[in-house]
Order: sequence, then C-alpha cells, then structure tokens
Amino acid sequence: MADLDFLNLPAGLIQWAEALPSARTYRAGEWIYREGQPAPCFYCLQEGKVRVFVTSGEGVEKNLTVYTTPVVLGEAAFFDGSPRMTSAQALAPSRIVTIRRENILTCFREQPDLALAMISSLSRTVRMLSDQINQIAFLPAEQRVADFLRKEGKENPEIPYTHEQIAAFVGVSRVTVSRILARFRRQGILTTRYGTIRLLEPGKLP
Repeated sequence: MADLDFLNLPAGLIQWAEALPSARTYRAGEWIYREGQPAPCFYCLQEGKVRVFVTSGEGVEKNLTVYTTPVVLGEAAFFDGSPRMTSAQALAPSRIVTIRRENILTCFREQPDLALAMISSLSRTVRMLSDQINQIAFLPAEQRVADFLRKEGKENPEIPYTHEQIAAFVGVSRVTVSRILARFRRQGILTTRYGTIRLLEPGKLP
C-alpha cells in the first residue's frame, strides 16, 4: 500500500471543511459511496478509518488504500461528472463531511488559494495510484507483503488485517500471502493469529 503521509490535507482545507454543517459519523461497515453511483458530492474524512476499493465483474474486491488522516474522498468523479469508479466503506466509526457543489463554489470564490490546494490534493492522489500500479506490476510478492507490513506497523506493531485483506491490498492470492507470512513467522519477524499480525522484528523485513 502506498505511503499516505504526503496525502494529508493542507490546514486551510481542513479548517474550511470542519466549518461545514454536513458532518456525520459513519458506523464501522457503513458505506460512504459505491462504485457506479452518480457523484453529486465528495467527502472529507476528519477522523476514523476508511477503505477505498474497486470490485471486478466477478465480485472480487481489490483494496486501493485505507485512510486514517484528514483526506478528501470521491473527488475525482465529482469534478469530472462521471460515475464513481471506486467504493468507500468505514472500517471504524468515522466523522466525515459531505461537500456539495454549492459548498465548493463558495469556497473557491471566497478563498481562491484553496482551489490550488484542492488541485494539489488531486495530483497527490493520482501519484499514489501510479505508485500502486508500479508496485503491482514490478515488485515481487514477498516485497509487496513486506512493504505493506512495514507501513501498517509503523505506528503500532499490531496489524489488524486478515490474510484475505492483505491479499486484496497487495494484489496477490490469499494462499501466497499465507505462505509469505509463514516464512516471516519462521524467521521470527512476526507472530500471527486470526485477523491480527504482530511485528516482532520489523527491521528484518526484506
């Protein structure tokens, strides 16, 4: 999964979004938007945890990222007027602001510098997705899993994902993830139990 530190929103955008009256808290598991729907608005995650993913015609989900810091969601479809190309779902109770066209037009008229900040945010999202494509296309499976564990375990060594979820993030099969994690376990790098991985020696990850 791509490093999301550079996706953090500028303070001006966060403050502007916080002042809108359209914030609500989504429950864990609640949908924010679904792939294929019209996009009359976009969203700003203020706090919580949200996954963004795509679904194949066969119903297989591929996670693109998990957001845990202030960030905008669903803005690409909103700005180009196309149906949503991804889905977003809360993984934990999440406070999210809904931003509609009249909100953003007023914002850009009154604070034109925030328009540039929004363009920068869109550009960073595109760069994040490009990095993910490069990882899936060129990195071996073991390196993808190791990079995922390293980034997810940076703040907390307890990583709350199943093998299936990790497989969806890094673009390999669940069996491959299980085999790689078993190898890391034998090397003393981590321990596993269902739904949780604990990093013991992250410095030994390849």
